[in-house]
Amino acid sequence: MLLFATFVLLPLGASVYYAFTFWDGFSAPRWAGFANFARALTDTTFLMSFVHVVLYIAATLVFEVTFGLVMAVLLNSDRRGFSLMRGMFFAPVVLSMSAAGVLWKFVLDYRTGLLNSTLRSVGLGDWAQPWLAQPETALLFICIVSGWKYAGFYMVIFFAALRRIPRNLYEAARLDGANGVQQFTAITLPMLKQNVIVCILLAVTGGFAGFDLFFTMTNGQPFGATEVPATWIIKQAFDQNQIGYGVALTVVLTLVVSLISIGYLKISERGNVTRY
Repeated sequence: MLLFATFVLLPLGASVYYAFTFWDGFSAPRWAGFANFARALTDTTFLMSFVHVVLYIAATLVFEVTFGLVMAVLLNSDRRGFSLMRGMFFAPVVLSMSAAGVLWKFVLDYRTGLLNSTLRSVGLGDWAQPWLAQPETALLFICIVSGWKYAGFYMVIFFAALRRIPRNLYEAARLDGANGVQQFTAITLPMLKQNVIVCILLAVTGGFAGFDLFFTMTNGQPFGATEVPATWIIKQAFDQNQIGYGVALTVVLTLVVSLISIGYLKISERGNVTRY
């Protein structure tokens, strides 16, 4: 309880207090009441950052969770070479997010990047684009890089769950004439329901907390097209020395994520009760 109070409750209480103050981190805090929260509700960049992060989360559900599930099913075999393939697919997970962002920023560089250089070398130079400098493509490529980074993580979760499904269920389904797709929809997905719920929750909460990849690849640019709550909070708190306002934005973000998580878990539990 002492550790919990020291490292959780005390910082949480301090954050809530500073959210109601004007504070630059150096001078004494001045009470601001609800001024910071009222400002947050009219901060168009902060509000748009939620739109960007929702799009990012929707993409991660496809590029990370769905693709990870597909790869887990395809590689769920003891055939020779499959272990190596699973290891290679998981390899990007061991990289730090910052390192992955720097690596892919080099790959996507307009002048010397590997992608554009490859396009020019095969006669497709007209396709070369400043991928991270265009509002139309910057967020998309961040989503793709995030999928490359974390799909292996979700694959491992689903792979471990697949190994716990009794093989005799599939054998009985095959004897009844069920094909691969029917076995997947009637056996695999229902047996993985709890794992899917956990993975979706991880993707949603992790998406709202996303910072490293956005910071290293675009830092919210171009023209705020990749600004997410975490990058905007950092800019306000440390670049503009408005720590009180930055903490207030953090409190708002925490409340949003908490409400979404609680609502999602309640809906999931209600579905389980109804089914049983």
